[in-house]
Amino acid sequence: MKPLNIIDFKGKSILLLCHENADLDAFCSAAILSRFLKQKKIKSSVAVPSHINEQTLSFAISEKISFNVNPALEQFDVICLFDFNDYEQLGKLRKEFTKKVKKNCVKVFAFDHHEIEKRSIDTSKKFVNAGAFSTTEILFDLIGKKFDSKMSFYASLGMIEDTGRFLVGSKKFFESFSKCLSKSSANYTKVFELAKHKAPDGERIAFLKAAKRSNIIKMKKAIVVTSTISFYHGAVSTKLLDFGADISLVVGTEKKGGSSGVTHLAARAETGFKEEKDFNLMRHLFVPLQKAIGGDAGGHSGAAHWKGNVNEKKVLSEAIKILKARFD
Repeated sequence: MKPLNIIDFKGKSILLLCHENADLDAFCSAAILSRFLKQKKIKSSVAVPSHINEQTLSFAISEKISFNVNPALEQFDVICLFDFNDYEQLGKLRKEFTKKVKKNCVKVFAFDHHEIEKRSIDTSKKFVNAGAFSTTEILFDLIGKKFDSKMSFYASLGMIEDTGRFLVGSKKFFESFSKCLSKSSANYTKVFELAKHKAPDGERIAFLKAAKRSNIIKMKKAIVVTSTISFYHGAVSTKLLDFGADISLVVGTEKKGGSSGVTHLAARAETGFKEEKDFNLMRHLFVPLQKAIGGDAGGHSGAAHWKGNVNEKKVLSEAIKILKARFD
């Protein structure tokens, strides 16, 4: 990964754009780069397409970090993307963003830890490392020597939140977290509490419904748990790992206005299992799945998501077929 060059930002109008429904990792990453640029007397604007999750909103208010919703892209000649590299997560900004890129009148930089796919946004520069566990970790790798206590605090928070409070990690990752926490003004308890996801009632009910509907598939080399739910696919698939699954698959269709909607499949792989079996959810499951049934896939080794216009039964059966070929 090439170093960050401050020359790319001098004299530019800069937008620091988080993905739709921005989480703490995305927002903290944007906040870190904003503070870094401010150190260099360069102004920038943090923004989201239309939504920011409740946890992140509460953090932004408590830290007094201002951000724009649905920014006018024509005002900017540099756009930095945080925690995503695909068009889907641009939300309502996708059409305007695509037009601006096609006119070649903007430089786009991606800061991300998800796998790069053929459908990924073609950016001027990619600060992407699929081996990292959070985007804030990537910012630390790039400019960690310039971190002040606030930037270190934000990085610590993004790291612990995006790993599900250390469900995944590596020696290098924990060393980076330790350095950031030591340099921050916060203690571990404060960071841990802020990174806690306080599930709303709807999400908690989804967990219970999914548990009731779960199905266990015992393969020779893996225990796979599947379930169905209309919403909270990612959160539910993460929760199912707590029940002892090596791999969890959660499928569901979001219906809007009484009409059939798009089918979603979220999957998670337990850290020890995927390392022991040299298993990567994107490479070994979602890429073959996308080739078999189409749709759009994104994610990384331990967490991935697919969506498309294929019925739930077909999606799940194809995913299980691919897993059985590897583990049965």
